[in-house]
Amino acid sequence: SLRHSHHSQQAAMASAKAASKTAGGAGSTPLGPLREAGLVWMSGVKDALMLHQCVFFLARSDTIRFRTLQCFMLNGVIFLGSILLFNFAIEPALSLLRRLVQEDEAWATDFIAASFSVMYKLLWIYPIYCISFVLNTVMYQEVADSALGLLQHTPVRATPHLDRLIHETWRVLVNLVYLLEMYLLYYIPVVGPAIYFVHSCWMASIYCFEYRWVHQRWTSNARLDYFENHWLYFAGFGFPVSFVSLLCPRFIDAGVFALFFPLFILTATRADPKSLQKCPKPFQKLPIFMAVQGTSCLLVRLFEGRLGAAGGADKQDAKPPPSK
Repeated sequence: SLRHSHHSQQAAMASAKAASKTAGGAGSTPLGPLREAGLVWMSGVKDALMLHQCVFFLARSDTIRFRTLQCFMLNGVIFLGSILLFNFAIEPALSLLRRLVQEDEAWATDFIAASFSVMYKLLWIYPIYCISFVLNTVMYQEVADSALGLLQHTPVRATPHLDRLIHETWRVLVNLVYLLEMYLLYYIPVVGPAIYFVHSCWMASIYCFEYRWVHQRWTSNARLDYFENHWLYFAGFGFPVSFVSLLCPRFIDAGVFALFFPLFILTATRADPKSLQKCPKPFQKLPIFMAVQGTSCLLVRLFEGRLGAAGGADKQDAKPPPSK
């Protein structure tokens, strides 16, 4: 009987341990997806900040060194330098001049300061911003192509020119609609700024990885589908540069973004995006671009309708008059 009671006690202890493990596992089940989500987001941040990998590209490619230096000179020295020169040198000098003149002549200095500020921005800051935007696009693509060439990521067979033009036009339209949506979301009460910042992180990741996907000849729909399957990783990858830009005033944030952007393009070429596996199905693929694509399709249909109506009217006008 003692042996039987001993065995029964051991069986009871074993069943209690199994029950506690089951209870502990059930209690820790929600932590599995949350922990995975945190790791995926952090892997995006970590890959973006692997800036030491840029040394590999800078040391091996003359094109990357030259283009990166050009980006630094254009965005850091010329664009940001011009803004800082006005904010910390010209504007204080005009304020000092206003304090030196008499009160009855203050209106003249105010007019001169306001006129100089407007002319400086219209004739210098805005043109530099537009020129740098175009030049940056060309230089960024060369940096990405050179980096992917060093990694032996040879592009696949080139798509026909007409198909590529259609895909690129669609990509530009989707990006513009996305930017419009992002700015509209900002005005949602309470949560608007937070949603805007998350979308800006995604936008930064799109910019960083887009050169890699263009090099690999991915279609626009393939890029968006891949992005939605790795949405949390890309939110983490775009976080550092978006956070730095958030801390800067207007126009300076654009210059800072453009200044560091070549480095994030280089880190994007070696990044390995991760997706969510343990989270519920609705969170594994987030339809970020559903509204954007729907709006873009609607705009395309409206344009086709207007074009078709105009073509029909031209054909109607071109018909010969009925013979009498």
